[in-house]
Amino acid sequence: MADMLVELIQKFIGGAESTLNSIFNSMLNLVFFIERELMYIPEGQILKQYKINFNDIYKVVVDYAIYLLVIVFIVKAIKIYFLLKDGDNEQNPIQLVIGMLKAIIIMICFKEIYTIGVGVVGEFLNSILNVMKIDSVNLAEALTNNIQGGIFTAVACLVLLICWLILICQFIMKGIELLVMRIAIPFASIGLLNSDNGVFPEYIRSFLMTAFTVIVQLSLLNLSIATLLMNKLIYGIAIAVVAVNTPMILGKYMIKPSASPINAMGNTARLMRALIPRKH
Repeated sequence: MADMLVELIQKFIGGAESTLNSIFNSMLNLVFFIERELMYIPEGQILKQYKINFNDIYKVVVDYAIYLLVIVFIVKAIKIYFLLKDGDNEQNPIQLVIGMLKAIIIMICFKEIYTIGVGVVGEFLNSILNVMKIDSVNLAEALTNNIQGGIFTAVACLVLLICWLILICQFIMKGIELLVMRIAIPFASIGLLNSDNGVFPEYIRSFLMTAFTVIVQLSLLNLSIATLLMNKLIYGIAIAVVAVNTPMILGKYMIKPSASPINAMGNTARLMRALIPRKH
């Protein structure tokens, strides 16, 4: 019975080999540039016209965000300096213009800034992989080698594999979350027209917190793999469990934004609606 269970676990791990190795080799894209994974389609599987181009989507969002920014700027200037109904009319109008320029710069340059930042993170993670010497490891093979110890190690390897699969699902979810936040950031930057920068600081804080959480999880995943290669299976499981619970752990010590990105976008919409004069 025990031998059958060990053999079943070995087959399960063997069946996950290609998936594990593929995802491990593209982990950075999976989290920070998940659109590249979504846009990648093997030849012959689907017609090219059905591919989603997220760069074009971002350009459309930027175009509409700029139009909306100009409208909000004009309405806000009229209400503050001509109708004297909103804001501080003694504030220098240059501040409003500066806020508009900052918003435009962020809309246009955010993609490049983000790419540079992810490049730095990639170098950091690659340095960790090189130090741990796990940059070209076969994860399924490493798990299978540890199964030879019997039923206990086989079950332990299965538990570790499940933890890794949960982490992969979390990475995909975080990758999609970061993608949505990146696409929506032009609208969030409209808040820079306000003297308190509107929802933009909270939006960026939430964005950075999500990115930092993923970086910690990726580092812990690498450490879990390294401990497995050193035949310290229980330590590897413990580290993987901590990695799975990293969002909850960091949430206790990091300052959480008072509003989620969705709420932030809702606040931006309410702000723009309030700026548009109503017909009486």
